Amino acid sequence: MTQMSACPVSLLSYRLKTETVHYRKVCILISFLIILAGIGLTGIVTASEPTIVISSYEVRPDVIMPGGSALITVQVSNTAKGASVTKTGGDQTTGQSVTETRDINVYLSDVSLFGNGLRVESGDYRRVGEVGPGQSVPLTFLVQAPHQSGIYFPELHIATEGGRSLKYPIPVNVNDDSLVQKNPALQITKEIPDSVIPGENAEGTLILQNDGDTAASEIMVNISPASPEISVASKVITHISRLGPGEDVSIPLTISTSRKTPEGISLLVCTLRYSTAGGTILTQTEQVPVKISGKPDLAIAAVTSDPVRISEGMPFSLIVRIENTGTGDANGVRAVIDAPVKGTKEAFVGKIEPDNDGPAVFYLQEAPAGDYQIPIMIRMEHEGTEYVMDDTLSLTIAPRGNPLLIPAVIILCLIGGGIVEYRRRQSEPTV
Repeated sequence: MTQMSACPVSLLSYRLKTETVHYRKVCILISFLIILAGIGLTGIVTASEPTIVISSYEVRPDVIMPGGSALITVQVSNTAKGASVTKTGGDQTTGQSVTETRDINVYLSDVSLFGNGLRVESGDYRRVGEVGPGQSVPLTFLVQAPHQSGIYFPELHIATEGGRSLKYPIPVNVNDDSLVQKNPALQITKEIPDSVIPGENAEGTLILQNDGDTAASEIMVNISPASPEISVASKVITHISRLGPGEDVSIPLTISTSRKTPEGISLLVCTLRYSTAGGTILTQTEQVPVKISGKPDLAIAAVTSDPVRISEGMPFSLIVRIENTGTGDANGVRAVIDAPVKGTKEAFVGKIEPDNDGPAVFYLQEAPAGDYQIPIMIRMEHEGTEYVMDDTLSLTIAPRGNPLLIPAVIILCLIGGGIVEYRRRQSEPTV
């Protein structure tokens, strides 16, 4: 009897549990359908959260002197993109939908810079405004450095709407070289003649020296003239695999000129291309001045007189043409003669350029008859130095003629002729 009464109770409990499980499943299914229906009516919204970042900053100047001022400029950017919103039309059976995109802006409320050793003179911003997605806004601060060198880290604080904030330290160098990158420092010095004569070649050497703290590698040296008046006859391009700190290397140099090369300073352009220890390729240009200075060479081209035939006691002009057969200008040319005559014995010629000549004119008188060897001294100046050339002139002075000589000769000829005729007649026989 007891076992027969317990069976209905167990069956009833089993049925209640089964119905409860089915009810829960139905409730979950109904809730899921409601969610799907709500999504179909209101649409799907996908959006990225707005994020404020410091995309870049700049400190001008890079290194501040103690007590000096600088400008710190930061770029504040909104990294968010537009929000995509998908909505279903009124007729759900067609499944038509449209997509809308709206901007997610971020509002900058306060932006401040805390010096942390620097003095912030201006640049705190209040209620900056909204920054759109993908957009940036520049903010500039004026700071003053302390009188002690070092690396300082002023901190930028940005507060946005909604209680979010951003802190960003900015390194500032105050006359401190601990963070300055060490690079090679290539210098070129020359060992060439003080001057090059036009038309001649000059041998010399260029010395490439590394005065920096690190080595330079794969150095290419290209030497070319800046003007066509000179040329480089030696190797134009030189490759140097490595040049360490304090090391130097000599590069042979041959400079070629022509007689038409003008005097003055001509330039050789040396282009250096090399790699630093960090792999950076650097290019620098150096100029090597070359002094072109010609050398004058004076000579006597011709000696004439006016009149051509000089007689004793006659006034005349002695003209000495002096030519410059060199490659440089002869300045301040003047000539002096030592002749046993009266008159002007010094003549000023002036400047004589290469391949030109000039006359030195002497006005003389009362010269006695005879053949003379007259010493002449020619002086000139070139680049502050005086040069002297000595030579000798040949001069012939004819004696003065006698006005009674010709009549006397004629009379003597007549007398002689008369005597001859008289003797001829005396010798004839008388008939």
